[in-house]
Amino acid sequence: MKKRISIGVLLAAVGALALVAAGCGGGGKKSGGGGGGGGGGVTALPASSCNALQYKGSGKPDYLIASDLPLIGGSRTQTVQMNQAIAYVLQQQGWKAGKYKIAFQPCNDASAQLAKWDPTKCSANAHAYVGDKSLIGVIGTFNSGCAAIEMPVLNQAPGGGLMLLSPANTYGCLTEHCSAAEPSKYFPSGKRNYARVAPSDPNQGAVDAAFVKSKGRTSVYILNDKEAYGLGVARNFRGAAQAAGIKVLGFDAYDPKAPNYQALFTKIKATNPDSVFIGGLIDENSGQLINDKVNVLGDNSKVLLMLPDGFTTDAVFQRSQGGTPKANGAFFSVAGVGIDQYKGAAQTFISGFKTQLGGKPVDPYAILGAQAAKVLLDAIAKSDGSRASVVDNVFKTHVTNGLIGNFSINKNGDLSGATGAALKFTIYVGAGGHLKTLLTTSPKANLVDAARK
Repeated sequence: MKKRISIGVLLAAVGALALVAAGCGGGGKKSGGGGGGGGGGVTALPASSCNALQYKGSGKPDYLIASDLPLIGGSRTQTVQMNQAIAYVLQQQGWKAGKYKIAFQPCNDASAQLAKWDPTKCSANAHAYVGDKSLIGVIGTFNSGCAAIEMPVLNQAPGGGLMLLSPANTYGCLTEHCSAAEPSKYFPSGKRNYARVAPSDPNQGAVDAAFVKSKGRTSVYILNDKEAYGLGVARNFRGAAQAAGIKVLGFDAYDPKAPNYQALFTKIKATNPDSVFIGGLIDENSGQLINDKVNVLGDNSKVLLMLPDGFTTDAVFQRSQGGTPKANGAFFSVAGVGIDQYKGAAQTFISGFKTQLGGKPVDPYAILGAQAAKVLLDAIAKSDGSRASVVDNVFKTHVTNGLIGNFSINKNGDLSGATGAALKFTIYVGAGGHLKTLLTTSPKANLVDAARK
């Protein structure tokens, strides 16, 4: 999830949030009196990573929540909307969670050097969060690799751990047992403080494999970027594809920094695949990668190209964002249903949220960002004001008629008992430089099991 953009454009976009900032993003600056952590005083997070503190409620805020998202790179189209959606939820709730007054600060985990999430930034952010006693919860991260860095730091935060609630992480091993090390290494205290409202990649791998099979394809070559998300979703797809009867001809890594991929796709061409799956991110030289796939193997109708949610944004078609028009004809997947298919509370949210966007369409990740905000704020409202109590209440979450339907959060931190949009996926096709909705579907249980294995 993911691309390239100048700092000037980023700052302009921050101004477009159209919300009045109270306080500034300088480290150590307080809004309200008294010390942080017990209510009555909020300390802003460092301006080196975070935008201005936002608060439009009455009086002064008691606590702070933050978002941790990549605000530089190809994912920025999605993450700016996610921040707007979080602020919109707070606005609808009067900037309160129950009796507590809540301020919000959006933080960036990407760097201009990498033009995507940066491990150094993720680590620095996590330590800043732990040290700000007025911070009571974090909505993030967007990228699973960043979460893997932040989780063990936040797990050992004073006050019983700091809640990290993701609207977008999908790497299965963050929550599910994968080895002796995963996920236990993310929770050194022995207590979980991480959850997500996005379904994990065994589900996405199952959906993508079933779709490729439905298109009459019988063989696939699988590529991955060697990172937690890209490698994880590629492995999940491989397991599901094999269970669906698709022959896996190869499973290789690619170097996101390579100048071109002609030799790689020439090697793949020798295996004569009728489909290719790539686990990775739009930020990782996706334009060159897709160009060389098409140039060597043929267009995406000849050799089907299946791309998971790390690529699912209109920016994938735009050269200025590191993408390419040759992504037209490729197929993409993302959690949730098409924006026009949401019902009930989500439909109401979408109608109101559109007024914040100046005519731009609502991005699917904005729905997930808003749902994460609602879960976190509900947990804060039910808490005694301590970090540990917020964590405990997130794991007691039971949502009926939420933005993504009905769901609970289980002891692992994953969605459970989900109905409605919560465990559905949308398949898009690239057409005319845009994502065009093709179908909405649910994963098949046998393929999910195979993906996990």
